[in-house]
Amino acid sequence: MKINLVATGGTIGSRYINGEFVISDAATAQIASVIGANKVFGEFKIHSAGVEFADLDTLRKTIEKASSDADGVAVTHGTDTLAFSASYLAFAFASTQIPIVMCAADKPLTDDDSNGFDVLNAAKSFISRGERGVFVLYKNPGEVVRIHHGARLIPAHMHENFYFSLSGNNVFKDSGLMRGMSFDLKGNKVLCIIPYVGMDYSAYDMSAYSAAVHVAYHSGRFNTAAFNKFAAAHPETPMFVLSGDKKYAADTFAPNVVQCPGITQTALYMKLLIAVRNNVKDLRSFVMKNACGEIVV
Repeated sequence: MKINLVATGGTIGSRYINGEFVISDAATAQIASVIGANKVFGEFKIHSAGVEFADLDTLRKTIEKASSDADGVAVTHGTDTLAFSASYLAFAFASTQIPIVMCAADKPLTDDDSNGFDVLNAAKSFISRGERGVFVLYKNPGEVVRIHHGARLIPAHMHENFYFSLSGNNVFKDSGLMRGMSFDLKGNKVLCIIPYVGMDYSAYDMSAYSAAVHVAYHSGRFNTAAFNKFAAAHPETPMFVLSGDKKYAADTFAPNVVQCPGITQTALYMKLLIAVRNNVKDLRSFVMKNACGEIVV
């Protein structure tokens, strides 16, 4: 079994030096040893908090190279933007025929309390199963390693080292929706809006955006009256609402508002970015179609 390693850095690929996490070649070598890497692709290294669109493009191209002669690819990644990268890669590699497994840790491998070794050993075992698709492996405190569908991972909370994903069958399926698409994202044409008390929608200039993603509070609710005025003021801009299990009546919102159940904010955001990049005209229809199993039905 040939496992190629794409080492990008992050906590799992770092050492703690003088109070800072420093990306380390020694850490990469240690990771390669644990998973029994056939080849190491370590030319692209970055702490994930600094990831930009161009970095996602580089990561995708690096994984493409690593996939050419491998039974599976392990990708080490930082936890900060793990959910964003995982969603992007799930769409970009919707047609992959091998497992692409993203691995992250809460502490460097030199820390006795790091969950990294358990994650890496689980990744090696999972890749041996040959299950095609993009997955994320992570171990929450006090739990076993969990296998997450790449496009269903929910970003971790800032104050806790826990990762969760949308519940449902983790089967990775290629519907063909992403075939022929370009994945080199250029320019941010999708706005993400997160509600807060006293929110001022007038602060958002929609002239530069092709679409917006609006999330809700944990109950699935938000100030619909204020949002609806904002949406109605921009009738040509489709606005996609994420409200969890909360289902609003169809006449609650302006005609340009689309409710999107069963998908994460990061997956919806990345899906829309790809659609806009490829000049998809009917964003509403595109978003409601499953690309790789990102929508839990």
